[in-house]
Amino acid sequence: MSRYVRLVAATARVSGPTVYQGPAIVAVWHEANLLQAVGIWRLRSDRRFVSFSTRGFRGIVMNGMIEGLECGVVALPPESARAEAGRLARDMGRYGRAGWSLALAPDGPLGPYRVAKPGALLLARESGLPIVPWAVSVRPSFRLRRRWDRQVVPLPFARIRVVEGAHIRIAEGEALKPRLAELQAELARVAAEADRRMGER
Repeated sequence: MSRYVRLVAATARVSGPTVYQGPAIVAVWHEANLLQAVGIWRLRSDRRFVSFSTRGFRGIVMNGMIEGLECGVVALPPESARAEAGRLARDMGRYGRAGWSLALAPDGPLGPYRVAKPGALLLARESGLPIVPWAVSVRPSFRLRRRWDRQVVPLPFARIRVVEGAHIRIAEGEALKPRLAELQAELARVAAEADRRMGER
């Protein structure tokens, strides 16, 4: 999978403005995980990213892809392990403060589809990094429609354009719940723009 991401990134025809290059939390809907990897590999000068994976077979597959792209990977705790999740956020915050970027899907790992959870906000508060919402317009591609996230798979020689949203910063000690609607709205806005651009081609 990492070789496939590199192939798509190397052959893609890219349009649009330059994406943000500083340390950040790059957030996409879960359906765009592969597109996020392609965009980071092709468009970012600094590829020092840490991402997340689930446990089990799917996690093993994703770990292999992420590590094959020379990025770090951290396994997510079970949904019920709230204390472990808190420790994970603090650990990931240390990566961010050390200059690494983070890649995540706010509706992952199991949905609901395009419904943001507060994890990205928690990481932004712990790390001091801005959340940079992304969506990617790509053609040709196909969707895995039987998956809950309707994963988008880009094809080699695709035309791609990253739609980057307004950056979201969370202050130390700031309450997260009031900002969740903002994150949801910005991810929805850039996804709608990417969907519209894909439909125009």
